[in-house]
Amino acid sequence: MTSSKRTLVLVAALAGSSMLSACGANPSSSNSTAPAASSSAISSTVAGAVAQARKEIAEGNINIQNGKSGKRVELSPQGDLIIDGKPQPVTPEQRKLLIEYRSHVVEVANAGVDIGLQGADLATKAVAESITGIFTGRDSNDIERRVEAQADKVRVAALKLCDHLPAMMESQNRLVAAMPEFKPYANLEASDIDDCRDEAKHKSHETTVSAASEAAEAAQATKDATKQ
Repeated sequence: MTSSKRTLVLVAALAGSSMLSACGANPSSSNSTAPAASSSAISSTVAGAVAQARKEIAEGNINIQNGKSGKRVELSPQGDLIIDGKPQPVTPEQRKLLIEYRSHVVEVANAGVDIGLQGADLATKAVAESITGIFTGRDSNDIERRVEAQADKVRVAALKLCDHLPAMMESQNRLVAAMPEFKPYANLEASDIDDCRDEAKHKSHETTVSAASEAAEAAQATKDATKQ
């Protein structure tokens, strides 16, 4: 898998914890005596971050730099190809293909946001389930099943990102055929599509482990507080 696609899947799979940190909504630092209220507040904060992310993806320039050219390469919503801040000359047909390709990039980016949303939801629910279990005496196996069910949503979201790649590659190749100068920035290969699923499964597992760790820390903090 190329480094750019590996980075794409990595960022998407870990976006949940990144959103929480960026929004100041780390589950383990929430008020452990009110898990339901904390979870609701965090969900509201994350929802705001998601809405802002989708807005920026839809309306802003998207950086498609592959790390090899040393240049900043962007696609605008209007179909401009911008290299190092300078719009490149394009024909009407090329612009049409640039807009089409950008639409696929947007789909992949939004799939990454979906992974982030599911990852954030997993983290908050894992903490809430763990803390609630302390006070209700809920069986730990039941809590684990609930958290695992939420983790499945992260895996599904991660794999959906990979499902967008074949159409994206076809669009990329049509663009290169019509605009050969775009080739240095066309970094999606067939092998990336095959590798994406393995990478997504691996990173979604890491997100699950991270959520479990957050839940364990919150539960321990709650136990310590109740002993005082």
